[in-house]
Amino acid sequence: MNLRIAELRKRTGLTQQELGERLSVSFQTVSKWENGVTMPDLTMIPALTECFQVSADELLGMVPLKDEYVPSDAGTKGYWQNRMEYLKLTREMIWNVDYMRFLVEQVWKIDHPVKVLDCGCGYGALGLLLLPLLPEGSSYTGMDFSAALLEEGRRILRALECQEEDSQEQGSQERGGQRYGNRIRFVEGDLFELEEKERYDLVVSQGVLRHVNHGELVLHNMVRAAVRGGLVVCIECSRELEAGGLYIDGMDYEAMCRREGLRKLWRTEYTRQGRDYAIAARIPFLMRKEGLDRVDVRMNDRVTCLYPGQDGYEQSLSALKAANGWETCVSLEQEETAIRGLMSRGMDRKGAEDYVRQQNEIARFLEKNGEKAALTRFSGIMAAYGWKG
Repeated sequence: MNLRIAELRKRTGLTQQELGERLSVSFQTVSKWENGVTMPDLTMIPALTECFQVSADELLGMVPLKDEYVPSDAGTKGYWQNRMEYLKLTREMIWNVDYMRFLVEQVWKIDHPVKVLDCGCGYGALGLLLLPLLPEGSSYTGMDFSAALLEEGRRILRALECQEEDSQEQGSQERGGQRYGNRIRFVEGDLFELEEKERYDLVVSQGVLRHVNHGELVLHNMVRAAVRGGLVVCIECSRELEAGGLYIDGMDYEAMCRREGLRKLWRTEYTRQGRDYAIAARIPFLMRKEGLDRVDVRMNDRVTCLYPGQDGYEQSLSALKAANGWETCVSLEQEETAIRGLMSRGMDRKGAEDYVRQQNEIARFLEKNGEKAALTRFSGIMAAYGWKG
């Protein structure tokens, strides 16, 4: 139980003495309640809820306070400035290169040089994957609102250019030589105020629309940025599929897939701030509303499968643990902080406790099993696409 008497008292502007006088108890009694030394009698609960104008569940910390909602900041510049490591760990786990090649050549049938705009590019991971697969002469523009991520993209580009120069000096004739140079550029910009004067043959986003508020507005600007006949592609993770897509050998799969608390959080975020957890499934219909033709969806075929003795097993397992916060178990104090954070975004206390303890159990299991852990992870990534008429 997480009594919120101190928090509610302070929000109401009462001292311990004043609250005690209202309830006909001493300020010492109020202090003991707030410090967890003693609990108020059950008969005192109605008086406390009346005093603070809250429900018993809110008083007892079972549900968040009605006006307590703290919006997710996952769509803000400040959030991503400090997520470089996470991006690098996760971007490498998204695609099988042969499947992306299949999309480019067989599904989207890109057979001539194209100008690409990557909206919310981060450090340009998608561009580095796409450019070698596109016809010679294609160019890539990556746009993001984070100067730090863009600078990392430029650093990586400089390193690739050095490799390219070395390859040319050695007379390399491999496909992929002379791929970079001036064909990649990074620009800082706000996707909600997209003012690029150029128009692009391929406008793409990856893992952007589910993080921002009102992702349909970003999609609208993406369509505007495409030339007539241009292709618009949105690559997003289905949160429902992702939440049920983890299996760790030796753990209770059903328990790992519980997501009642997450659903409450998702619904609250959507209602309170327009952050759409289900946008991966909605994008095709948003595209049709924007007037795109031949709208369709492909499911990414990438599934992470890890087991002892596999090539790159230790490195991949370490990256997966780091990306998901499973490197170490957290303390009870850290658990409580995480629980309160989830409650402030729509979860009730039980759902928040279940989720935080579930994540801690995974970390504990992986730590205990060390190099014997085996798992599969399906992220439920969908690529929706359509052509601008």
